[in-house]
Amino acid sequence: MKNKKNSLGVRLIQLFAAITIPLLSVLFAGGYYAKENVLAQVSRSYQNLVNSNLKMMERSLEDITINLVDIVDHDENFLQFNRPGLKDSDYYFARMGIMQRNQAYQAYYHSVDMFYLYSGVNDMLTLSNVLGNTEEYMDEIRAWITGKVHNEDKMEPLRYKWTIVNIAGDYYINRTVGNNLSNPSYIGALIRIDSMRSPLGNLNLQSGGDVLIVDNEGNILTSSSKSMGYDFKLPHDKMNQNSSFSYMHDGRKWLVVSSQSSTLGINLSVVIPDSELLQGLNTFQMIINVLPFFILIILLVYLYYFRRIVIRPILNLLGGIHRIRKGSMEAQLPSSNLLEFQALNQAFNTMVVEIQNLKIDVYEERLNAQKAEMKHLQMQINPHFFLNTLNIIFQLADLKRFELVKKTVRHLVQYFRFMLQVKDNSITLEQELDHLRNYLEIQKMRYQQSFDFQITIDEDIILASIPSLIVQPFVENAMLHGISLKAETFYLEICAVKSEENTDTMIIEISDNGRGSTQQKLQELNSPDYRPETDDGHIGIWNVKQRLAMRYQGKANIHFSENEPFGFRVRLSLPIEYMEGE
Repeated sequence: MKNKKNSLGVRLIQLFAAITIPLLSVLFAGGYYAKENVLAQVSRSYQNLVNSNLKMMERSLEDITINLVDIVDHDENFLQFNRPGLKDSDYYFARMGIMQRNQAYQAYYHSVDMFYLYSGVNDMLTLSNVLGNTEEYMDEIRAWITGKVHNEDKMEPLRYKWTIVNIAGDYYINRTVGNNLSNPSYIGALIRIDSMRSPLGNLNLQSGGDVLIVDNEGNILTSSSKSMGYDFKLPHDKMNQNSSFSYMHDGRKWLVVSSQSSTLGINLSVVIPDSELLQGLNTFQMIINVLPFFILIILLVYLYYFRRIVIRPILNLLGGIHRIRKGSMEAQLPSSNLLEFQALNQAFNTMVVEIQNLKIDVYEERLNAQKAEMKHLQMQINPHFFLNTLNIIFQLADLKRFELVKKTVRHLVQYFRFMLQVKDNSITLEQELDHLRNYLEIQKMRYQQSFDFQITIDEDIILASIPSLIVQPFVENAMLHGISLKAETFYLEICAVKSEENTDTMIIEISDNGRGSTQQKLQELNSPDYRPETDDGHIGIWNVKQRLAMRYQGKANIHFSENEPFGFRVRLSLPIEYMEGE
């Protein structure tokens, strides 16, 4: 079996794969690297933006804290506001002075939603106006502040840092500053956490993205985009560091850029859907995705034309060589547009013509030699057979059995007339068997009751053409090697029928009940390399094999075997052919 792995086509495909796979890998890797690099740049840009806004937020809250502390420590109105026994008018003007200062400050710092002022001496709470809030909502805020200022334990955590609080379902950060009197007074600021995102409100985050403020546990303190869902929560283990990371939620991938404020206890996070992140780079992304396939198509087109220009002519040449090996001498290669293959194809076609002419010359030479050999075989009249036949005629004449004498002479004349006059290499099966019948009739005259024969032929193949004298050598060998006068009657049978398995084949069998042959001799006769050691030993069988091989080109077959229950059998399988005109 030929190793197809070493064929030119397979090697070409391997070379194509060796070039294409690394090239496409580099393109995909380059596209992936470019995409990751763009994502890194986008993340870095958002990170810088988040960090800067968080620092601005911290500075703003620090300024607010300084203002609150300054009011408590140095503002005359606040100091007067804490004195007991103050007249209502003085108390009113002191309170209004403080609130006017806070409102001016609130106008400057837009992030503050509300300032509140509480007098422990008078147990009075004053709130700055907040646009857009209902009276019921303001009542809830008053109740929350009142609950804190009346409980020192609840107020204590709010006095030293900005703290996240929840009022009426909304998250605020609160800072309260007060004095240490027995009836303390307080001033505080409330900032809605949602409003802290206002500096980033104009940031284009594509569809579904949002700016979130998150506590250290990942809980969202601001309202979020509808695409995130009500249960959206960021991982708490990522909230203690300033970084960007990918986050999966409900099967959707998000890019999160987060920065933490350790003083405020909050995280400012930009959350963008990964699918929308490169929306502004659609053209770049399309080129990155399509470019490898475009190059692959170019390479496939190159492979197609390379195969058509180079591989196909080579395959045509190999096909022509295989056809010549099978005996088809009409193989011709078409002309090629390439000079190299055109010269190669012309040389091949010229070689085919020369081989064909050489084969014809050799065939004619072998045919002439075969005719000479046949002529020599025809002229080899066995002297023993001739003398024995003359002796039979003499004995019959001595016994005055003139009818048998005439019969024997007639068979002898027909036998030798056929041997000397047959000139054609092909005769009909009927002519061959009639010739053998003359031969066997003479042998029957010789052996009398010790020999008998039978010839049967299928009427469908009686005119079939066979090589002349192709059966006679087997009949003569049977008479020479098989007959024994000491045994029972020697019986020879010749049968010619059409094959049941293949209607284009006829079977000729020569069988006897004689001495048979050894298994070693049968194996020797059936060997395709059989050749007798001497010209006296089965030279006729070897001659028949050579003639059949030349004429039928391997389509004929000869098989030697034992005959049941004993004896010898020869089976010839020949293609059924007819002479022209039949």
